[in-house]
Order: sequence, then structure tokens, then C-alpha cells
Amino acid sequence: MKVIGMQKLNAGILAYFRWVFVAGTLTAALPVSAAEVSMPLLTIHASLSLPAAPVVVSGGEIASLLDKPVAMIRAVSWQGGVKKIIPFQIDKRDAKGRYVFPLKDDDKALLLEATDECVFMLNDAGERLRPGAESTNPQQTIEIGIVDFNTGERKWVYLQVITADTPAEVTKDYVVYDAANDTIETGIYRIGFSKSQPFLIDKLQWHVDGVGKWSPNVVDTMKIRHHGKLLGIDFVRTQADYRSRIIAVKDGPVRVIRRTLNSVKVLGYLQSPSLTIDYVIYANGLQMDTLIDLPFKLSWFFSDLSTLTTIDWNDAPPLPALRINSAGKPAITINGEMNPDKEQFNKGVEQRFGIESAYGLLMVQLELEKNLPVEPHLYLLDDRKRVDEPENIPGQFGNVGFLTTGWEKVDTSLHHLMFNVLVLQKTSVGNGLELLGTYPVKKKQITKQ
Repeated sequence: MKVIGMQKLNAGILAYFRWVFVAGTLTAALPVSAAEVSMPLLTIHASLSLPAAPVVVSGGEIASLLDKPVAMIRAVSWQGGVKKIIPFQIDKRDAKGRYVFPLKDDDKALLLEATDECVFMLNDAGERLRPGAESTNPQQTIEIGIVDFNTGERKWVYLQVITADTPAEVTKDYVVYDAANDTIETGIYRIGFSKSQPFLIDKLQWHVDGVGKWSPNVVDTMKIRHHGKLLGIDFVRTQADYRSRIIAVKDGPVRVIRRTLNSVKVLGYLQSPSLTIDYVIYANGLQMDTLIDLPFKLSWFFSDLSTLTTIDWNDAPPLPALRINSAGKPAITINGEMNPDKEQFNKGVEQRFGIESAYGLLMVQLELEKNLPVEPHLYLLDDRKRVDEPENIPGQFGNVGFLTTGWEKVDTSLHHLMFNVLVLQKTSVGNGLELLGTYPVKKKQITKQ
């Protein structure tokens, strides 16, 4: 009985392996569909309840699309069961994190590299593609799942190499650059830059009710002040001592990247080494990225070197009241007069603050690299009687920003100093602070399916 049982067992095992072999052979002979071979899945965690934010995915996170022509990659989503192409752009970056501005004639020949950035807006995400709903080459499609880190709600966007059934080009443009006036306009705000120092913002207008209607300019000007010692002698410079020019602009449907080349007068006709400033401008926010790449150590010539970067506001009576918010403290009303609360603001250790009015909410955060040896300090001077030239409107009305010290310690490595700014409407300060911590949205986790 034991022998017969063993024979039956062996026969059963043999039959099983025959079935596996036949099934595998038949499967290999069948055409492969998207339902049978899963496409790579990238999972990103974000808040789907906060105002829409841009999503930035690096080329290295979507490896199956590397070396594909940039001009052939699109972002699509399914909305109401309909495939739609959504606003999307790919921006080239080098290994040091600097944006690369290729000539237009070369765009079609460019291939996606690991350092490049793929950008779309979170609010354009849609439904998940049902298995078998589309004959998609899984090696040329990336499924991006966006998971709300509070509720677990999910939405999806797909990056794919275009095929015959890819919808027509999208016409929606979240940001528009006016080269003639050097202004940038979104559905929420419009900013303009100084004609003499184009690295500085000197115009901010809020969109108000009605198509094409804008508030008056709410800022006086952006200010830069340098203080320190040059070979033991007092060194003081302002934005008036800068040479600045626009050298490149990329106007995409999701963001505009605008670069200036800048240097400051050191002594006589001697200028400092040039540094670049990139403004990266989105529908509801912007980043001012200063790239510092010095050929020598500042400590060879400078000591006690500090930089004050602020925005002074328009003191026109018709404009609504301004309030400044910092974490855990009551809002401070701007009225052109200093008081103890405003003095206390300057002692804060936060690297962010908010400016609120009836028009909207501006959230500002200073982001420093860990290896950049400077110290940030909040700064506020609200005194309309204290002149602070150069400025367009005499006096300082809510002149607020950051004082950074210790610049003499900066070495010859490439450093980034970033101001991250949200420009929001119909949003609370609390929601603005939450969004500021994850703006723009970037990858948190990759999930293999």
C-alpha cells in the first residue's frame, strides 16, 4: 500500500509540472497586454485637501523613461473615464542641481536624464486606469499614485511616451511670461521686476473678482543690504550697487524659470564674482534660488559679513491692512510704527512667516543647505518715518524678511539659498503653513507593484 501511494504521489507531481510547462508556453505565445505586465508605480504622499501644488518628479525616479526623447513624453489622466493630456513640462538640470537652458532648436533631440525634473499640477490628477482599458506598453508608461497622507484618498497621473491615441496638445497654461514687460501672471497674482536690478521684485498684484482685474501694486520694493568689513574697513552695499541682467527664461505651462546674472561692486570698478538667481514661478507660489559658487573663500577678504533680504510694502491708504504671522504668536498689524511685539518678532527662531491681507496670504520660508554655514534671523522694521534708500516710497512700512549672518565662512563649494514663497487666496494661515512644508510636492516613497 505504501508503494502504490508513493507511485500515485509521483504521478500527481509529474502531472502538475506538465501543466505548469504547458501553461507557461501558452502564456509566452500570447500577446502581452498592459493588464498582464504591470507598469512601474511611483507613489507620492501629499495633501489633496490643501490648495493645489505642483508635483516635481526627477528622471531618476522614473527609470523606464530614461533616454526617451523629452519631446515625446506626456502626462495624462483619466477624468470621467476620458483620457486627457494635462499641463506638463520637463526641465533639464545638471548634476549640481542647476537648471540648463537648451537652445530651442535642440529641444527635440534631448533625452530624459536622471537629474531632469518632470512637473505637473496636483489638481490635474484623476482616476486609476482600469486593467485592460488601454493597450499600453508598460515599459513606456509610469503610473504615479498620489496618496493623501491624512485620509488615504488616492488619485493618479500617468507619464508615457506618446502613441497614436495620445490626445491633442493641452492648451491650458498655469503661468504666462510677458517678455516685453518682464512680468509673470497666474490666475492668482502678477509679479514684475525692477528694470535696473531685474533680480528684484518691485511689483505684486493680486487677482480680484472679475476677469482681468487686478489690485494696485502692494509692494514698494524688494531690498538687499550687505554689511561687514572688507580688509578691516566698513563695507556697506545695497541693491543699487548691483549689476544685473536677464540671461535666460523658460516659459512652460506649469512653471516659468527666469535666470539673472548678478554681481555687486566691491571696490572702485572691481565687481564680485557673478552669481545666478533663478526664479521658479508656479500658479500659486514661487522660489527664488540663489546659486553661490565662489572661486575663493570670503574669509580671505571679509569679516562679520551679513545680508539683509526684505520686502518693503506700499503705504498707500486705499490698500487693505497688512498682518504678519509667525508660528504660535498673535498676528502683528502693520501700521508704520514699531512696538514691543514687533521687536519680539525679530528674536524669533522660525525660518518662515506669513503676510495676510484682504487680498490673500503670502507665506515665506527661507531654506538653507545643511552645509551652508550662515545663520538666519527674522527681521521686521515697521517705521514709516525711517528712510531706507534706495526705495521707491520713503520710509519702511512692514519691511520684513531675513537677516543672514556668517557669510565670511562660506567656502568655494556650490551652495543654494532658497526663498520658498506661497501666494494663496481663500486659505487660512494654518493651511498655508502646512502647504509650505511640502511645496512643491516631491517623491516620498517608491512602491513596486
